[in-house]
Amino acid sequence: MHAQRLIPVAFAIATAACSQQQSTLPGSSASFPSAGTQAPMGSYTKSVFVRGTDRRYNPDPIVWVNGFLFVAYQNATGADGSGGDSTIVQYSRKGKAIAAIKVPGRCDGMRWNPYTNIMWITVNEDANSSMFTWDPTSGSVAHYTFSSAKHGGGYDDLAFSNGMAFIAASNPKLSKKGINKHPAIVSVALNGSVAQVTPVLMGDAKATDITSGQTVTLNLTDPDSMTVAPNGDVVLVSQADSEIVWVHSAGSPSQTVSRLLVGTQLDDTVYATQSHGLLYVADAKRNIIYTVSGRYQSGALYTEAPKDSGVRAFVGKVDPIYGSITPIMSGFGSPTGLLFVPTR
Repeated sequence: MHAQRLIPVAFAIATAACSQQQSTLPGSSASFPSAGTQAPMGSYTKSVFVRGTDRRYNPDPIVWVNGFLFVAYQNATGADGSGGDSTIVQYSRKGKAIAAIKVPGRCDGMRWNPYTNIMWITVNEDANSSMFTWDPTSGSVAHYTFSSAKHGGGYDDLAFSNGMAFIAASNPKLSKKGINKHPAIVSVALNGSVAQVTPVLMGDAKATDITSGQTVTLNLTDPDSMTVAPNGDVVLVSQADSEIVWVHSAGSPSQTVSRLLVGTQLDDTVYATQSHGLLYVADAKRNIIYTVSGRYQSGALYTEAPKDSGVRAFVGKVDPIYGSITPIMSGFGSPTGLLFVPTR
C-alpha cells in the first residue's frame, strides 16, 4: 500500500461566526466544542486500499458489511441509465475481489438492509430509475420498478431506520420560481416486483434552522446522499443547496425536521461511531478506494467535498451548530463515496 501523511491545515469553511461554549449535534445527545473552542486535530494517514481496473471504474457508493467492502463502479454509464452497466464488487479485508455482479444502469445508491440482510441498489438517479436487491451469499438478484416518480426525476441514496426504508428523490422538476414542491425523501416498501413509494419529506417543507433556531422553508433542489444518525434520525445532504437536513422520527406523525447550511457542496456524510476507526473514501476520478486512519471524534459527523464543490476536494469534520467544516485530509481527485468502519 502507498501511504501519504498529512497534517490537517488550520482552516475551516465557515458559514457563520458565533461564540458559544457547547454545541449539540442533531441526531445525538453528545455535546461537542463549537467552532470557536474546537480542539486541534491530530495527523491522519491516507493509504490505497484497492484500485479499480480499466473494466471497473468510477467508484461511487461503498458499503461495509461483516468484514467485506462492497464497491459500486458506475463505469461509463450516464445518470439516466444510458451507456451501459454498473459493476458491484465484494472485497475482503485485504482488498481481494471475491464476488461481483453487473446491474443495468448507473448505481448511485447502495445500502445494506439490516432488517432482511440483503443489499439494496438503486440505479439512474436522474431519470428511468429502478432498484435491485442482491443476496451475496446465494447470488440471487431481484429487480423492482418504482411505483411512481412524481417529482419528475430519479431515485438516489438509501437509508434504513426504525424498521423503514427511505430513498432520496433526486433531480426534481422545479417550479417556474425554482422551488421543489415534490417529495425530497420517500419511504419504500417492496410488493411483488414493485417498490412502492410514499412521500416522507417535501422539498418545500418547514424546518428549524440549527444555527439561528428559526423556522425556515426548505427548497431542496438536489436531494442526494443519505445516512442515519446514532439516534435514528434520517440525514439527507442536498448537495447543490449546500445543506444537511435531519429528519427525526421519519415517516411518523411526530416527524420533525432540522437543517444546517454548510457553505459548500458535499457528497457522502457519515458519523464516527468511535474514536478508533478508518474512513473509506471512494475517489471516482482516480479510480481508487482509500483509507484514512487517525483518531476520530466519536459521535461527530464527517463529510467529503467532491471536485465540483467549488473548493479543493477534501474530507473533513462538520461543526454541528455553525456548519463550518475542518478538513482532515486532501489530495483527492473527486471523493464520492464515504463510510466509517470502527477498528475496535
